[in-house]
Amino acid sequence: MIDTVIFDLGNVLVDFRWRAFLREEVPEEIPYRILEQAVFLNPAWEEHDKGLMTETEEIWDFISAAPDYEPEIRRLYEKLDGCFEPFSYSVDWIRNLKKRGLKVYALSNWPKHVYELGKDRLTFLEDMDGYVLSYREHCSKPDPEIYRRLLERYGIVPEQAVFLDDRKENVEAAKARGIHGIVFTSYEQAREELNRML
Repeated sequence: MIDTVIFDLGNVLVDFRWRAFLREEVPEEIPYRILEQAVFLNPAWEEHDKGLMTETEEIWDFISAAPDYEPEIRRLYEKLDGCFEPFSYSVDWIRNLKKRGLKVYALSNWPKHVYELGKDRLTFLEDMDGYVLSYREHCSKPDPEIYRRLLERYGIVPEQAVFLDDRKENVEAAKARGIHGIVFTSYEQAREELNRML
């Protein structure tokens, strides 16, 4: 029997709308493409999820990919919370699951700088029974270690839990720990699949 629901944040409970954000900040096509590669499509972004660098080191990761755009990159960095917004359904979904007697947690890859800038908009985390963010753990999905920490910290029985994530590799990593999984493609699809499991 499922008694625990674990959510990813980005593109599940939170709209990671970085393309729209970048277009608002940089409407011109050539700078947009350069900054897209230097910041949001930079492999360093996922490294920053682990919280192992200072903000200065993170900024230089991005600047080194487009040195001629240092002022623009610095400006973007200080506004990175603009790249996400909670989905309108998130709070009600969490609260409805809680009303049904389920435990609800979050497990998400999330950079410290972006969290600190935008944590006031992640108020639904306080409705949950707990959450694990990658920057605090210094490891990120799909590393098995971050799943182990979530399970042990909150005493979650894997076979009684289901994990929702928009990335298949993260769901597969959860399944390898014995957790049920749903690959999130839309709210309607995921809610329907989840309801069938409960």
